[in-house]
Amino acid sequence: METAAQETELTAVKTRLAATETDVVNLEKEITEQPKVAFSAGLTDSGYIESGNAELNLVFTRVITNVGQAYSSTTGFFTAPVKGVYYFRFTVRDGLTSRYMHIMMFKNGEQIMWLSEYDTDGHPAYLSSGATLQLEEGDVVNMRLPAGYRLYDNTNNLSTFSGFLLFPL
Repeated sequence: METAAQETELTAVKTRLAATETDVVNLEKEITEQPKVAFSAGLTDSGYIESGNAELNLVFTRVITNVGQAYSSTTGFFTAPVKGVYYFRFTVRDGLTSRYMHIMMFKNGEQIMWLSEYDTDGHPAYLSSGATLQLEEGDVVNMRLPAGYRLYDNTNNLSTFSGFLLFPL
């Protein structure tokens, strides 16, 4: 009778083990097949970027990483390759002397964020923020400089734009 109980218990353990092994295989497959999207780019290595009389789309040309190739260093646009939740982060710098610095984030041409910094001490200032956005496949995200303002960058990547897929939906 004890042997029969042990055989029943062993059968149950084997069944649970088989189910667990199947779950592990499915999870490994899901992880490896999940899209991988991440980018980070510096603005320029040429010093000041000025918008002049019109708003300027910022093109971060110094690509640090671009896994999935969703960021274009030609246009400055990130294009979502899959529907999902993404995180974007940016930092910009200027050498201010009693002046404002502004930066804007856009999604599909609609302003998501407008940030400002006013400097009175004449030292370089940084402006940094981020946002989590739910995007559809093909949605675009970019950064813009309002008319009449400037930013600064050099080979040290003082002004950067980054983003990555948190999870697909």
